[in-house]
Amino acid sequence: MKKSKFILLILITILHYGYNSQVVKKSFTKQFKKINLSQTSDEWMVNVQSMEMAAPGGESYTSFLLNQKEKVSQKYPRKKHYSNIKRNSLDSAIIIENGFEGNLYNNKVPNDNTIAISNDGIVVEAINSSYIIYDTENDSLLKSGTLHSILVAEFWDLRFLSKYDPKVIYDPIEDRFILVFLAGKTPGSSHVCVAFTDSSDPTGDWNVYVLIGDALNTGHWTDYPAISITEDDLFITGNLLLNGVSWQLGFYQSIIWQVDKNSGYNGNDSLTFNLWSEFKDDSIYVRNIHPVRGARELQDDKQYFLSNKNFSLESDTMYLIKIENNTLSPNVSSSLQRLSLTDHYFFAPNGQQYNGQELATNDSRVLGGIIDEDWIQFVNHSMDTSSGTCGIYHGIIYDYDSVQPYVMGTIISDSVIDYGYPNIASTGINPNESECIIGFNYSSVSDTNGVACVYMQNNQYSNLTKLHKGEKAIDVLTGSVERWGDYSGIQRKYDEPCRVWMSGMYGKNIANGSWISSVAVSDTCRVADSSSLASINDQPSYQPSLKDIKVYPNPTIELTNINFNLKKDINLSIELFTIEGRLIKKLFHSYTKKGLNRLSFNTSQLNNGIYSIVFKEGNNILFSKKLVKQ
Repeated sequence: MKKSKFILLILITILHYGYNSQVVKKSFTKQFKKINLSQTSDEWMVNVQSMEMAAPGGESYTSFLLNQKEKVSQKYPRKKHYSNIKRNSLDSAIIIENGFEGNLYNNKVPNDNTIAISNDGIVVEAINSSYIIYDTENDSLLKSGTLHSILVAEFWDLRFLSKYDPKVIYDPIEDRFILVFLAGKTPGSSHVCVAFTDSSDPTGDWNVYVLIGDALNTGHWTDYPAISITEDDLFITGNLLLNGVSWQLGFYQSIIWQVDKNSGYNGNDSLTFNLWSEFKDDSIYVRNIHPVRGARELQDDKQYFLSNKNFSLESDTMYLIKIENNTLSPNVSSSLQRLSLTDHYFFAPNGQQYNGQELATNDSRVLGGIIDEDWIQFVNHSMDTSSGTCGIYHGIIYDYDSVQPYVMGTIISDSVIDYGYPNIASTGINPNESECIIGFNYSSVSDTNGVACVYMQNNQYSNLTKLHKGEKAIDVLTGSVERWGDYSGIQRKYDEPCRVWMSGMYGKNIANGSWISSVAVSDTCRVADSSSLASINDQPSYQPSLKDIKVYPNPTIELTNINFNLKKDINLSIELFTIEGRLIKKLFHSYTKKGLNRLSFNTSQLNNGIYSIVFKEGNNILFSKKLVKQ
């Protein structure tokens, strides 16, 4: 009987932390063609369809969202006279360097802004149905066109399908661009179009592939893609939906394509890829999986993804998914872990405008994420319950590869202004510097809407920086709720990491506009500092005198133990820092003999958070390790 209980306990543990998923291995695409963008044209630009693009999750999802927003607004009503108390105020270091209108061809809402920039300063920006290629060094437009023009000449069977939901990304290793967009909105017509540049020149040849949207052959169509790349692979996520039914019945599951990049760059006849499915929390499929991008550089053999309870009124749950090893590896595997948040996120209200019409914020799904050696940062919508406005939930996951990651969350908000559709990019130079730019759309009852950003450094946030102010309220649709997303674009310039390029949506006199901005953060324009505390967190010993370091328990509540092995007698210092690098206490400083040693100290007087334990010999840093206090 005891043995049975033990086995049951093991099974429960596996279910809670393992979350097995299934991989369906495939190696085919529906079609492949090489397209030269300089030779494509869509002179007529004929496109007859509803002004309003399909809402994420399908049209039946919209009424459910409105009902949820009404519930959360009743529970936490918007305060008309609320004095916002600033927390962790940081003097803005943002310098607006560039700003210009993006894609002019736009007959639909919302924009679905996406952007990528190469080390040569070539910008590829796309909105829901079209793209532009812009040379920032010479301030010139190189090419503009429609998504339709990419397919119409060679993919004749797709010519009458709507093209939408573009995502573009730059590969700093291969100096190439990748563009992903959707075509068709029914199970029979749904396709995922994937295009790779043949060189660094996006106006030249692209290798264009078409994947079947009903990927599992279950009678569903693919909606709302998101993309990321590692050194070897391209990852595409999407939601499989039924047509014309309620969201509860229409959503099937979220899936992940893991594509070998080289098969696309080389122009192989078919893409080589794995198709991942069956990501579940117990028996419930995880929804709206979003890939996490490398903060400073591409990840090597691991890709992480995030999801949450994006339609809950309030939640403390996140999901962390990992795919390990590349497409061609025989050891490729996936896992899913449920995370509990101390800081809850809330269902977001719609944004407000001065004309009385609201701006749709959809749900609270993850909209952007970046990863470094020791943390993952992410952003999504959330209500600020103290003011009732729409804000941004900014989360940081520490020790994400451990059994029990530690998550810190902050809601960035204003008492009057609503923030919508955030995305995030790193401005750090050294490993694990958490500073970043968060870009988003903004709106209020006392001003026109526009594009803005905030800067975060050492868990302190700057004031709002407005990058472009709209000309008027967004007023295109017939109802009382206008579209405002469905996402914003952002990317750090890899060879100039102090600079970030972003694209967002604003109101124009005749339609909705797309705005492109570049900003610089002055104090990050520096040479990497090898002596920086942030640069050595959890790094191996710099000298052979120290090895076999073990910190336990970690996370800790009271007593912390550190085992370490010295290969020679040294004058040893052990110091405790905040994660930002401020010295809290010199724990130990004495001549220490070689061999196995143990340091123990009480952490009960520390506040909950992340700290660094640093081992030194004189001024030489031997080792640094993060310590989590709970």
